[in-house]
Amino acid sequence: MTAATSRLRDRLSRETTAEVLLDEGSRWLYATDASLYQIEPLGVVVPRTGDDLAAAVRIAFEEGVPIVPRGAATSLSGQTIGEGLVLDLSKYLNRIGIVDRDRMTVKVEPGVVLDRLNAHLRPLGLMFGPDVSTGDRATLGGMIGNNSAGARSLKYGKVVDHVRSLDVVLDDGTRTTFGPTSAEDLDRICRQDDRVGRIHRSVRDTVARHRAAIEARFPKILRRVSGYNLDELVPGLARRAPGWVDGPWAFNLARLIVGSEGTLAVIASAEVNVVPIPPAQGLVILSFASIPAALDRLNEIIATGPAAVEMVDRMMLDLAARNRDYARSLSFASGRPEAILAAQFYADSAEELADRAGDLARRFEGQPGVLGVRQSLSESAKDDFWKIRKAGVSLLMGMVGDHKPVAFVEDTAVAPEVLPAFYDRFAAILARHGTHGACYGHADVGCLHIRPVLNVKTAEGVETLREISREVSDLVVEFGGSMSGEHGDGLARSIWNRKLFGDEVYAAFGEVKHAFDPRDRMNPGKVVAEPDPGASLRIGPTYHAVEPEEVLFDFDAQGGFARAAEMCSGVGACRKNGGGTMCPSYMVTLDERHTTRARANALRLVLDGTMPADNLDHPALREALDLCLQCKACKTECPSNVDMSKLKAEVLHQSYKGRPVPLGVRLMAYIFRLNPIGSATAPLANATLRSPAFRWLMEKLARIDRRRTLPTFESNHLRKWFKAHTPDPRAGSRGKVILLDDCFTTYNSPDVGRAAVRVLEASGYTVELAGLPCCGRPAISKGLLTLGRDLARENVRRLVGAAREGTPILGCEPSCLLTLVDEYRDFRLGPDADLVAASARMVDSFIADREAVPDLPLTAGSPEKVLLHGHCQQKALVGTAGTLAALRRVEGLEVSELDSGCCGMAGSFGYELGHYEVSEALANRVLLPALAKEPGTRLVAPGFSCRSQVHGLAGVDAVHPLELIASRLAPPEA
Repeated sequence: MTAATSRLRDRLSRETTAEVLLDEGSRWLYATDASLYQIEPLGVVVPRTGDDLAAAVRIAFEEGVPIVPRGAATSLSGQTIGEGLVLDLSKYLNRIGIVDRDRMTVKVEPGVVLDRLNAHLRPLGLMFGPDVSTGDRATLGGMIGNNSAGARSLKYGKVVDHVRSLDVVLDDGTRTTFGPTSAEDLDRICRQDDRVGRIHRSVRDTVARHRAAIEARFPKILRRVSGYNLDELVPGLARRAPGWVDGPWAFNLARLIVGSEGTLAVIASAEVNVVPIPPAQGLVILSFASIPAALDRLNEIIATGPAAVEMVDRMMLDLAARNRDYARSLSFASGRPEAILAAQFYADSAEELADRAGDLARRFEGQPGVLGVRQSLSESAKDDFWKIRKAGVSLLMGMVGDHKPVAFVEDTAVAPEVLPAFYDRFAAILARHGTHGACYGHADVGCLHIRPVLNVKTAEGVETLREISREVSDLVVEFGGSMSGEHGDGLARSIWNRKLFGDEVYAAFGEVKHAFDPRDRMNPGKVVAEPDPGASLRIGPTYHAVEPEEVLFDFDAQGGFARAAEMCSGVGACRKNGGGTMCPSYMVTLDERHTTRARANALRLVLDGTMPADNLDHPALREALDLCLQCKACKTECPSNVDMSKLKAEVLHQSYKGRPVPLGVRLMAYIFRLNPIGSATAPLANATLRSPAFRWLMEKLARIDRRRTLPTFESNHLRKWFKAHTPDPRAGSRGKVILLDDCFTTYNSPDVGRAAVRVLEASGYTVELAGLPCCGRPAISKGLLTLGRDLARENVRRLVGAAREGTPILGCEPSCLLTLVDEYRDFRLGPDADLVAASARMVDSFIADREAVPDLPLTAGSPEKVLLHGHCQQKALVGTAGTLAALRRVEGLEVSELDSGCCGMAGSFGYELGHYEVSEALANRVLLPALAKEPGTRLVAPGFSCRSQVHGLAGVDAVHPLELIASRLAPPEA
């Protein structure tokens, strides 16, 4: 660390309460966003307050350090990376102020996530107008800096149309507010001899001096976010959505800050407009045989008055079909369309909605080139189409191999009436360069995201990128469009602003930049700059990943171990915290290093030598992986299918080579050896586990947190009970099943296994216990993959006979049973492992299957409310539908499923020293508060670790679904 950097760190630490991160790992984890680019910053500051923010900017100014403001870093253009000091505004600056119903405004800090704001506004019948596809993680500050728009711009325009005023920090740390300013006030401010006065005066005079050029050269389209919003400072020039009612014009520098990408000022808070939620919403989905067929009819669709017309193409549909989670959401497509246009309608009543949607449907049904029409007039905002459309970027980046649909000219916008001709010319450019492009986006406003498929790991691929960029910029100018309709300039497109706007307007941009930032320290190199779009690439011609000589898991489907890490596109879907399971540790820490994105980036940086490591053991990678709970949610919830659980296990396996394995790791991995001993000595073992002295010793030797109570043992374990039990007389009438008697069900919670046996026998099945030593799950999760593979190989040998006979292999414990389904295939054990995996099911899913169990002999009981908390890996790999269906076979049960994410225990994770606080916070995020709200409701949880968590933290005795079902079994007839 240089003396200057050391002084900067000391000042930031002394003069602010912010987190100051100048270490190598933090710098590199903030070196990327969702774009092609990677630039190592000087360091990172995470302000806790507005005072911290202003002080950090002032200190950077005084120390001569550039700053780079950053929200969720979902930028596709490289706006949020640079060589200066990154200001992460997403973690702490996320408060929502009072909603003013009279003025229809709300004040927010820059780190407020869009979906969270809308959830806050929903009970009031309000929402924020612009609707970006990254709304579950995009921050308002980032949306303002970028002038985002999203899917409803045909009705609500862009963010600039919704910003009333901004509290900002100028380059020297000065705090001020920009808002609507009357002519009299503007004259007064311009006479002030201070920073604020000089800025107002310079901008006012610049606009006046270049007004004619501004009026002539600004694209006459709705979706223009390239350059600075000088059109907002000329009365009547800025384009608004059709029918948009704007207030009286006033000079307002807040609207100039919007879209300036942090190059003029840093946003400290914003007053934004809110709009009423439409009473009725509906969707009409039109499937077309070709993209030209869709675009040729676009204006006819727009004429019917939708709020949005969105497009997805064949490439996106095919990639979604390969994704385990998204493949379930493709029923909206008719036939095999090359393009789909979806028209979103808003109306004041259900009747009006039905009329308008029906009118559009009738116009297109049975028409040439139209493969089908589908209407969705209830809950259309949750229609599967939106799930696929909003996952677009990540789905595309999930393409296997080095050729990827690359974002650099993906944000062009032209007038909708010329879009068909523009698309044809664009496609011709790509064809001349021997490629094609994915195509999706906002067809209604002429902003299609066309992403050429290129391999930028080669010099030829990068040169093709530059050539396509140049030719597309010429095409955009010819069609009177904009290089950016919503994604901004950044490093990808700033180079074309001079061509797009002409020398005079570009010079005006430079004058504005100088007025705000004369030393060029505010996110330099963007908007008024000419960065090479083929430089500073995250993965470019100089990138070379060195993989381990041998990996235990099979990564061939991802193109290899390194490419599995490279699948992360950086779009930050792992930063969502309003629902789902991914990523648990981020949900409670809001810390970038605990995202799946950060873990994938850290691994990639180690593999390519940027952060050199011995056997992948680098402190930054170790820290990033430490709070990965291996819930597997990223395997399905990440649209790019980044399987961090699998990658973490492989990294741990590699890092142990030539090193002693820690005692705590060995104890957890060999739990299958310890549990039988514990059961055989249960009274003594259980007393020992409860002993404070033993817990202290385990913390010191095995890093098991003494605050945790370890699971106790049952002397009458499942296998002992099974040998002695008398089978139900109904057993065998329907066949035989193999029951996976896993270590936890057998020795720690045999009541669950007994319930499974009773339910299966009452359903007509003879039950045989698998009798395996261990499924291998504990060893795999701790990175002892050789042990895990050996166990898997032996288990496949034992089970494959039953699988060949068609005998179901059933399990009670999700993580154990699903190890057969998932990891056994990854161990390269051949077709026998595939056969075993195909035969493996959860017991509750099996009994929910009415073909397998047509008659479940249950007695009617008293009505009871039940909350289901699904196991993470179950939710990720097979879903909880089977568990819900099994419970709903019980008469009188009112079953609700919690969107509770991860309970926080996650196998051994919650027991390990250093994880207690995160584990507890996860339980308190949704699960425990939900139980506290409904104290009379029974919690049902298939996972042993989940039941252990709620018992240990709240004294709640959750039950396995099978225990509840078994309690309602009817006795056999005499």
